[in-house]
Amino acid sequence: MSIQDIRMAEPHEISASLQIPRIEFVNHASVLISDGQSGLLSDPWYFGEAFHQGWALLVETPEPEIIRVLNQTTYIWISHEHPDHFSPSFFKKYAKIIRERRITILFQKTRDSRLAHFLRQLELPVVELQNGQSFALNPAFSIRIVQSDVYDSALLVNIAGQRIFNLNDCPIHDSEVLTDFAHKYGQCDVLLTQFSYAAWKGGKDDIEWRKKAARHKLAAMHRQINALAPRACILFASFVRFSNRLNSYMNDAVNHPDHVLAEQSRAPARLIVMAPGENQKLSQLVQNQASLDFWRQLYASLPEQPLASYPDNESTNTLIDHFHQYQARLYRDNNRLLLHAARRLLPIHPFASTTVRLINLDVTLRIELLGKIERVSSTHADIALHASSLDYIFQHQFGFDTLFVNGCFEEASPGGFERFAKCFAIGNLNACGVYIRWSALGRLEVLSLMLKKLNAVRKNLNNKKPKPQP
Repeated sequence: MSIQDIRMAEPHEISASLQIPRIEFVNHASVLISDGQSGLLSDPWYFGEAFHQGWALLVETPEPEIIRVLNQTTYIWISHEHPDHFSPSFFKKYAKIIRERRITILFQKTRDSRLAHFLRQLELPVVELQNGQSFALNPAFSIRIVQSDVYDSALLVNIAGQRIFNLNDCPIHDSEVLTDFAHKYGQCDVLLTQFSYAAWKGGKDDIEWRKKAARHKLAAMHRQINALAPRACILFASFVRFSNRLNSYMNDAVNHPDHVLAEQSRAPARLIVMAPGENQKLSQLVQNQASLDFWRQLYASLPEQPLASYPDNESTNTLIDHFHQYQARLYRDNNRLLLHAARRLLPIHPFASTTVRLINLDVTLRIELLGKIERVSSTHADIALHASSLDYIFQHQFGFDTLFVNGCFEEASPGGFERFAKCFAIGNLNACGVYIRWSALGRLEVLSLMLKKLNAVRKNLNNKKPKPQP
């Protein structure tokens, strides 16, 4: 069954109707909300891999479909910098069309404006919005961006009196957080939210942790629905597969659309799964059986899909050189004395040493982030991974976050991943424009963000279901 077979009868009639708000599902976390006068497109990732050859779309969007969608778009909103929401390849490839169509890109105001700078280098118009700031696309269509966690954001849409909350994969799912969110921003008519896990959830033999994570995601969906009281909940932002030979096992417990819709009797909202190109009136959302059939076929084909492999290009000496370059950037961007003080004085002891085994080189390295890197003869290690993954961390500030999301590693000893995370989580903070400097000592939120990031890793690991003892 093709995408064209799924599409509803009316998608090309949007421009003819200036009053009836509609929503089209495009792919993964991308939807087009339109009233005929303005079209707001979210998170366009339509082709190519993400997270260092760790994720692939279940189905890619053909170029004619992308152009058709862009022809109905006046604004593009990006929720956050993760590559399944912000695809640099998309903006590079379609920059000319975006300029010609005078499409404006909307993004949250960040400390370093890095994403906005990238887009402006492509000569694309960007509006950076402050947290909670209202922005009118036209008199009957306005939005607010609400920042979430360290780098994510939610989108609150008001279109012709209807409220749509796009939570994508924001960590807005604990009861207390949801109560506060609803108190600040009210409730909605339509909710869009993620429906399956999207990061490392145990090693190959830990399927029970992944099953637990899948159940937790459905429980989070129920809490969101109960707090925000939508009449309809569109499930999206999970139409991907773990696509590397080192992580494909994690597809074994992901929630399929059928799993989600089995929850319908427990949900006070109508649960909706849409197929690419499907277009409906926001006020009359219904489940299309053909869409379920479409996704059912794709999920059934997961074991047959091609898998990526990392090339064996890295040598131990190259990795050591790249570590020293990484460390030099770390000291350039952060204060060396404060980093050492944090390691000694903070109770969680960040930036401590870690030991990694490189599975393709049969080499074990001991890494002291604030010291040296060396080969060791011991077979003990915290984690085991491909040399390409370690090199990616050395060359990219967001490399640790990428590894955690793609899951292309194995925890080699109890608590090993937490020790590895404490060593390299500083890169995530720097990627978000947060640096450990003397000038930041008076800004408690900087220390708070660092502790929050490290504790988030610990919380994820503590949620792991203990393995039965032999």
